[in-house]
Amino acid sequence: MYSMFKFFFPISTSKYQIIDKPATFKSTSFIVYYMTFEIMLRSHIPVNSDSLEDVLEQFLLDIGYLSGRKRGQELHDSIPFRLWTECLLKDPEKPRTADELAAILDSSKPTIYRHLNKLKKLDLLESEEVVEWDDGEVTKKGYRLRHGDFNTAWHVTEANIESTKKRYRETVDKIVKLTGGMKE
Repeated sequence: MYSMFKFFFPISTSKYQIIDKPATFKSTSFIVYYMTFEIMLRSHIPVNSDSLEDVLEQFLLDIGYLSGRKRGQELHDSIPFRLWTECLLKDPEKPRTADELAAILDSSKPTIYRHLNKLKKLDLLESEEVVEWDDGEVTKKGYRLRHGDFNTAWHVTEANIESTKKRYRETVDKIVKLTGGMKE
């Protein structure tokens, strides 16, 4: 059993660099950008294994990052899984450009961006400018785990889930109030 949460989450423009801007809200004093936060929640039982690959596989499947079409070694060799094991968890503080990730993972940039976008929807990634030198200074966008730490990045995701649950509860309470608490 699983639930899919997809919603717009307000983010302070001063705290985060906004990447996904499907809607904005303007007031006289500030602009709030809304980004899509999306996570799939399934009944989750922690894996009883000391293998990082086994635990990570189940976790990434349960949050909806991985599709589940591949399992075991085939999944462990896949681009989205290797993005985690060879880049994000191996050196979480280092921002890497799409070009760098494509080279490390022997993949195309569109494939890399597809997986980065999934992680951005989970609010696990942040971006920052990375300066590269190639016949002059070039500034590109680099990606890393939010705050350079998986535990902290996941804490942000948990906060988004709690905030969304609260807003759903408010909506349910409003519906009940508007219907006078009618039962069928």
